Amino acid sequence: MSSRRRRPPIARVIQAPGRRIRRRKKNNRQQQRPLYSFFRWVVTFLIIIVLALTVLVLFNPFIADFDLEELLAESRRASVILDRNGETVLTLNPSRVIWVSLERIPFLLRQAIVVLEDRQFYEHQGVNFRGILRAFLQNIRSGCAAQGGSTITQQLAKNIFLTNEKTISRKLVEAGYAVRIDQKYTKDQILEYYLNQIYFGHGIYGVEAASRFYFDRHVWELQLGELAMLAGLIRGPEHYSPFRNLEIATERRNLVMGKLRQEQVITEEEYRRGISERLRVKVKPENIVSGSYFADYVQEFLEEEYNWPVEFIRAGGLRIHTTLDLYIQKVAEEIIASLPANEEGSPQAALVALDPHTGEIRALVGGRNYRFSPINRVSKVYRQIGSAIKPLVFAAAVESGFTPETPVLDELAVYMINGRPWRPRNFDDQYRGYIPLRQALEESVNTVSVRLVHELGIKQVFSFIERMGLPLVASGVRNDQALAPLALGGLTKGVNLLELARSFTPLANQGVKSMPLAVLRVEDSVGRVLRRGRIIQEQVIQPITALMVTDMMKGVITRGTGRRANPGRPAAGKTGTSDKNTDAWFIGYTPELLAVLWIGNDDRSPLHVNGQVISSGTAAQYWGEFIKRALIRNPVTEFNTATR
Repeated sequence: MSSRRRRPPIARVIQAPGRRIRRRKKNNRQQQRPLYSFFRWVVTFLIIIVLALTVLVLFNPFIADFDLEELLAESRRASVILDRNGETVLTLNPSRVIWVSLERIPFLLRQAIVVLEDRQFYEHQGVNFRGILRAFLQNIRSGCAAQGGSTITQQLAKNIFLTNEKTISRKLVEAGYAVRIDQKYTKDQILEYYLNQIYFGHGIYGVEAASRFYFDRHVWELQLGELAMLAGLIRGPEHYSPFRNLEIATERRNLVMGKLRQEQVITEEEYRRGISERLRVKVKPENIVSGSYFADYVQEFLEEEYNWPVEFIRAGGLRIHTTLDLYIQKVAEEIIASLPANEEGSPQAALVALDPHTGEIRALVGGRNYRFSPINRVSKVYRQIGSAIKPLVFAAAVESGFTPETPVLDELAVYMINGRPWRPRNFDDQYRGYIPLRQALEESVNTVSVRLVHELGIKQVFSFIERMGLPLVASGVRNDQALAPLALGGLTKGVNLLELARSFTPLANQGVKSMPLAVLRVEDSVGRVLRRGRIIQEQVIQPITALMVTDMMKGVITRGTGRRANPGRPAAGKTGTSDKNTDAWFIGYTPELLAVLWIGNDDRSPLHVNGQVISSGTAAQYWGEFIKRALIRNPVTEFNTATR
């Protein structure tokens, strides 16, 4: 038998490639099976998660039982802020007291809000899952969170129980509360609660309070266009406010009426008549609710100091006894309102006054108009103080051995800063040679202030000013450990009014620094004392230093740059102007009261009104008027020249 291998049949040769192909396909399917299996498990897992979340939303065991009527009644039990004499400054949440039943709210307004905010309000069970999915897909298409998908019930739940935090967990809890609310209350009850607590801008809550604020009438007295405007405010109350931009508010009103026509809530004729009417609102709403900026400051203090929730502070029936003097507060508000302004209400201004011997705040005004700009410029805004820093520099010199009569040299000099020459100049471009230290402060001589910092040493002056209570930036690419920031007040971060006032308390109080104090004590609704404020003080400079600098600052008002500030009684002070005239300051004190007045534009543009330049002289003039009126009940007293 031949040892040669037999050739396979032709059929086998022909069929072999096919089998190899089938074998490859089989191997591919075997390799793909794990991928299909993984995908199937992922889909199954996601379905389980969705079902679990749905069950959690519908039957959340962690949501305790609640009574909305009781909760909303508590929210209408406003806390009260009292001044140091026990007079009521204001009540917190005042607008929530104006509660109206659903029957008193026009049916047209109810329809409009349902159309705009939640078209399926009467159909869903608190959560509109189709609406959430639709909003989710729309947000994906637009690439941003353009739609929220929240129902009226969800909005109510968020406003009562939760915060504005945008997280999935918060959204789930919100949905759970919404379902529970829908189970417990009728749709009409839910709508009544919602309409009485929704925000309408400018610190206003509820349809009745909004109606009175914008139109000075009850909500049931409003016409079609006015009701449409209120309904349109909810999506963006500050943006659509007619007091901010009447044209935008009118466009929004017309859009709402178009929606109502589309939904056949109003007729074509009503629509055309409505959009043709001019939107008429109150000519001038309340300028400032007295003490509003101070109330915000007190609320923030209680939140931070005691970790109390806002709801408890504002609606816990508390009696908050404060250091404010209501008479001085009203004078301060009137002074700020009377400052020169253009048609847009600029520039802004702020004022804080305190007792330098205790730090107790007597008046605090954070802006011209709280309704339109609630930001508190006394404590929240940081600005350059310019020459207002010079009394602190001169105090450092006196603490080191200078006296008011020590001769100092006023002349042009060159200083090398980071390898570059710097030539500080005086405002009037005049140079006097040797002059007394007193005159240098009275006339706000830049060259002398720079020379003092240079001779005393940057680190020594930096440490001294920080000890006085003025916060400075110690490190970083830009910091305050340099000649220009320390001598001329061009600080890296800037300071706020309270910080500047604090740093001058040692000069007004024989070297003792007093921390600002706003709250004396807090009582609950039955009179039990929950917390007491305390005076915090520290001796930071010698009493004789404070007396000498005070004496020099008296000359600023009687002979120097602050002559317009003279209140007709003993007073010491200093003007301050930042670079390019973007900030104008006056800080000063009498034996009884220390006050800081600031003027500036929020966009930090130069100060002028209708062609008139606003300067530190303007700030000085209104500071003097404030002191004169604030202390009209007090006898004229001299500064104490005796040291302790």
